[in-house]
This record gives sequence, C-alpha cells and structure tokens, in this order.
Amino acid sequence: MPTETAIVVAGIVLVFTVFAVTLAWTDYYARNFRAPGAVYFQRRDAKE
Repeated sequence: MPTETAIVVAGIVLVFTVFAVTLAWTDYYARNFRAPGAVYFQRRDAKE
C-alpha cells in the first residue's frame, strides 16, 4: 500500500473515531439532563 493511501485511510479512520468519541461524550454528559422550564410527563401523570 502506498504511503499516501495509508495516510488518507488513517485520516478517515481518525475523523470517524473523533466523531464516535464526541457522540459518546455527549451521551454520557446529557444522559439525565432536564432543560429548565421543560415539561416532562411520567406514566402515572399521563392521562389516558
């Protein structure tokens, strides 16, 4: 495999890795986030 091809493949893999880490970090820190003023319904509060 030529050096240029290896560099391009490594760059593409790096970009996708950074994207995956960013999504995982966002999911971890926003897991129990509740926006101020937002209305949330629990099952027991929902009217059927």
